[in-house]
Amino acid sequence: MASSNASPAPAGAAAQLSGWLTHLGISPAAFDDTIGLFNPLLTVHRLHAKVVERIQETPSALSLVLETGPAFRGIRPGQYLMLDVVIRGVRHRRAYSPRAVAGHPNRIAVTVQRQPGGLVSGHIHDALRVGQVIEIEQAAGDFTLPATLPERLLLIAGGSGITPSMAMIQHLQATGARTQVTLIYFARSAQDRIFGQQLAAIAQRWPQLTYVPLDSVANTAPEAGRTGAAGAAAVLDRTLLAQHCPMWAQTEAYCCGPAPLMDAARSLWAEAGASKRLHLEAFAAPRPNGDPNARHQVRIQRAGSAQQFEAAGNQTLLVAGEAAGKPLPHGCRQGICNQCSCRLNQGAVKDLLSGDTVTAEGQIIRVCVTTALTDLDLESLL
Repeated sequence: MASSNASPAPAGAAAQLSGWLTHLGISPAAFDDTIGLFNPLLTVHRLHAKVVERIQETPSALSLVLETGPAFRGIRPGQYLMLDVVIRGVRHRRAYSPRAVAGHPNRIAVTVQRQPGGLVSGHIHDALRVGQVIEIEQAAGDFTLPATLPERLLLIAGGSGITPSMAMIQHLQATGARTQVTLIYFARSAQDRIFGQQLAAIAQRWPQLTYVPLDSVANTAPEAGRTGAAGAAAVLDRTLLAQHCPMWAQTEAYCCGPAPLMDAARSLWAEAGASKRLHLEAFAAPRPNGDPNARHQVRIQRAGSAQQFEAAGNQTLLVAGEAAGKPLPHGCRQGICNQCSCRLNQGAVKDLLSGDTVTAEGQIIRVCVTTALTDLDLESLL
């Protein structure tokens, strides 16, 4: 199932050389810095990729084709990839869903939706050019296809949340899978539907795929193809699911998209007693909607010391710390990479991704997708 982009022999040789030099007192970072002067794609500990192509998918969505080095271990369809970009001297990290590039074993593609006011997405669209090298990490995440493919799969996507579903569909088609796949894809309009034409073409060539493009705002006709869509503005509900996937509650389902879509899916599967069959992935954390007048004291122990700040009810703990001039360790800011994880020693918080209230001492929380409900005592895990 894995799509390998790595070349084991060069990667193994570089790793062995790095280990040998470490015994001589040369650090892994120094090894990467040195070899990076000759070819940054050959680094072992800090991975790099080169931008080899830019593809404008929609007016607001851009795909980057990246060439990876031999130390990159490849991807599984649906995983995320952390990209690092440096903007005005500051390093920023974001998670995107990579896809294999057919015919190019050392290339992957990621699609970036420009976000209103988005610092990183704007930089990628406006400043990142072919030939530039960026830092990446190994692909990770468990929003992936099961090892044994089921008879049926239901994929639900909204906006740029189509990217992991596209990776799965391309993989299933390329490997000749017999799984019947239903894709329900919500977008503002046909113009905003990323991969719309490619998906319609796949559905026409590959009978395993039923493609249902739906407009979540405008009332326009869907693209041609084996869609079964009515073309009217739509929301995810039982009627829609029963129309396009009658056995939806008994089907393994994968959903990625904006918060309202994720919340609707979570509620529908919970009501049906089928939550274990629903897999969720969010590339943007829901916005906090707590009381802006509520104030809670937050104490975080880290590296033998403690820092304190005040968090409003409508701020994530990460944002509250930054606003107080006390930034916390973090990575993606999306609740994916877990690099902002803390142990909850005392107090209550709300997890914005699950909607759950967490009170049990010792629970692990992610400060980028968590708001305070009481005063808190936390312990950073980094």
